[in-house]
Amino acid sequence: MKFSELTLEQWKEWEPYLDTCVLPITGLTGEESPVEAAERLERLRDWLDGVEIPFRGRMVTYPAYHFVMDKQLEQQDISLINGVCSRLRERGFAYIVIISADVRITKDMLETTDEVFTPMELPWQELTLVKQEMNKRIQKMWFQSQTVV
Repeated sequence: MKFSELTLEQWKEWEPYLDTCVLPITGLTGEESPVEAAERLERLRDWLDGVEIPFRGRMVTYPAYHFVMDKQLEQQDISLINGVCSRLRERGFAYIVIISADVRITKDMLETTDEVFTPMELPWQELTLVKQEMNKRIQKMWFQSQTVV
């Protein structure tokens, strides 16, 4: 569920169930043409469909973090993303998931997240395989937290 689909009344009612926050990262550097930027956003949208559709009612997708210093991510970018994720967790989200179809980032770079889905973490070219793996890992993330005593 996208953040913009929620009314204040719905948020108050559904907040206990919407425990997972998705933070998309577009990875634009400002060097892209409008066509290239649109292509990146379309790829990101396709990846997001892999979690937004099957897990609607448990996840909230926040606005995308669009611009980074470099596609490889500089330490400044990583610090900013970690800060955003920390504040989202303080807001009450039990799980923070990062999704980027283009940025080269791994889970070990972001200590404040529970899952990171990027081409470095999911190296398949076939979108169906990417979506299947995201689905599997999210369910595993939720299941593992329920089995911890």
